[in-house]
Amino acid sequence: MITKKRIPIITACVLGVVLGCSVLFIAASRYGNLSFLLPVKHQAVFIDKKVAQFPLMLTVRANQIIDEDGKTVILKGVMPPDPTVSNKRGNFNRAFYAGIQETNANVIRIPVHPEEWIKDEDYLWRYLSPIVSWAGELNMYVIIDWHYIGNVATGAGSQMPDINIAPKELTMEFWRLIATYFRDAPNVIFEVFNEPESIGAEEWRSNATEIVQVIRDQKAEQIIIVGGLDFGRDLSWVIENPINAKNIAYASHIYPIHSSDMWQYWFGDVAEKYPVLITEWGFMDENRDAAPDYLVGSELTYGHPFTEYLNAREIGWVGCWYDDEWLPNMFTENGKGTTYNGNFILGELNNGSTNED
Repeated sequence: MITKKRIPIITACVLGVVLGCSVLFIAASRYGNLSFLLPVKHQAVFIDKKVAQFPLMLTVRANQIIDEDGKTVILKGVMPPDPTVSNKRGNFNRAFYAGIQETNANVIRIPVHPEEWIKDEDYLWRYLSPIVSWAGELNMYVIIDWHYIGNVATGAGSQMPDINIAPKELTMEFWRLIATYFRDAPNVIFEVFNEPESIGAEEWRSNATEIVQVIRDQKAEQIIIVGGLDFGRDLSWVIENPINAKNIAYASHIYPIHSSDMWQYWFGDVAEKYPVLITEWGFMDENRDAAPDYLVGSELTYGHPFTEYLNAREIGWVGCWYDDEWLPNMFTENGKGTTYNGNFILGELNNGSTNED
């Protein structure tokens, strides 16, 4: 029973909540990028009632990625921004990822930025778990990309985030949790470190091996992707010293600035022995004066030669970015249209085959 003396107190509390919500609503309306995040329930491992309908786990055979029937699977898809960005823009929902599936993509690469990860203790359950569920229901694979750029061991590199935890320590914590949680999610693939940079081949191989072992120690048997040196492009070190573990694929990042004369050396030779994916590529043709030098290119000088090279070797890829702001962008402002880059990547997805006998 509520007494008369308590009514003013309760009324004041309710009024305070209403006013607080009103302030948040006004701020969000005015600035457009504010959101109120509620806590998310944590569970120890990934559980989805529809998991039996998900695409089954892929494995490595020689230089191919194969499905449960032994058929070659060529992964082709796109990369949206970090899901925190999608959430702030109001498009973190199943419909957004269904739109990606409609492009004929069979894989999504999800970049997890360390600075965003440490801000939200619910990140895994708020973002990654729903994405894996939505993608599974839509018959797509998910590459979880730990989006560091630099030296994992020392923290060297101009693009390393300014956070108060050593990158090696945070990386090990991240993969221990992610691998434990998703070890029974058949459509998940782990990409251990976005772009190694300011690091030598042997140091990177040694650290990558440790990260791979951490994932395997959690009983996660899915494919693990290990990237190349020098912002991801150079996999030449793999020929002499590959990662000594099962179910390993390798990733290269190739943009217009990267001469076609070097493609064979950087990743083509490796692709003859081991599975290789290009987990970032794209170009900017319009607005060249405003584009970073490494992105300036066209269908004629870069797009067609590059995809022809990949198709001839059955090398899968992830185009970027499935966005209107992050460069190279696939869409024009507010997603009203597609750029030359977007037209080309979407055309390649629509025309390409992802499974072969």
